[in-house]
Amino acid sequence: MPDATTFPPGIELPDPASQAVRERLLRVASLPTSVLLLGETGSGKDHWARRLAEWSGRRPFVALHAGDVPDTLLESEWFGCRAGAFTGADQDRPGRWAQAGNGVLLLNAIDLLPLALQAKLLRVIERRSYFPLGSGKEVAVNARLLFSADDHIEDKVAQGLFRADLYYRIAAYRVVVPPLRERGQDILPLIGHFAALLGVPVSLGPEVHRALGAHRWPGNVRELENFVRACALEAGEVSDTVARRWLADNAGTPAPGGTITLAELERRHVLYWAARIHRRDRLATLLGISRKSLYNKLKRYEKD
Repeated sequence: MPDATTFPPGIELPDPASQAVRERLLRVASLPTSVLLLGETGSGKDHWARRLAEWSGRRPFVALHAGDVPDTLLESEWFGCRAGAFTGADQDRPGRWAQAGNGVLLLNAIDLLPLALQAKLLRVIERRSYFPLGSGKEVAVNARLLFSADDHIEDKVAQGLFRADLYYRIAAYRVVVPPLRERGQDILPLIGHFAALLGVPVSLGPEVHRALGAHRWPGNVRELENFVRACALEAGEVSDTVARRWLADNAGTPAPGGTITLAELERRHVLYWAARIHRRDRLATLLGISRKSLYNKLKRYEKD
């Protein structure tokens, strides 16, 4: 699942930890400085990138997730291509850098970028220009660059999996987005927002609210969104009864830092709901993914 969540840039997150992130980003909103957003998957880095773009007054906002595109196509997605540059390139196509223009370009999950493309990215950042595939004409980069990465990117640098020179180029201004378990005051506003998107009421008492605050939320904001979807599909509302049931079913989910991986957490989550919701269109809606993605995941999990 991609890191992007569905809450819009304008939603206010009241927790002091979120307010601290807001203040740090506001300091550089009017500057051309590149920013590296660090945090666990699903913590809301995309949200803050969009807020920064909004505060900067730049348009458009363009994002590309390094993990969503096959390595063989990533370069053309970034830089675009000329017709005939490779098999299947039957026409000129602009890349994300060109689409961003004078706006903001977010390179999401930059820590997933292959080493070969890391070198090319470093050259683009240093030269502020690039060559579309199949073209000898250099194109200037005018967009403001934002980056996001897992908060363990420094471990990858130490292991030689991420170039140190590139890291220090993009990490001039680092902002750490805390995980949801450290932002308890954000939980109710986010529940209210996701419920409003689904058109379902929210009725949660203080006891259940405290229990939700004590949950570790290993999937962060994405898991919270799935919680609201689950309540909506099961009961048509987010109430104490259905919330208690969900909390009981998910009480044993370990927090990040244990032996479970994010991929394993996702596998368990998908299989848990697949055993309870047999209509695949409803299940895909619950999980926030396309039916094709759901079928591919289930097929892969059946082989494991």
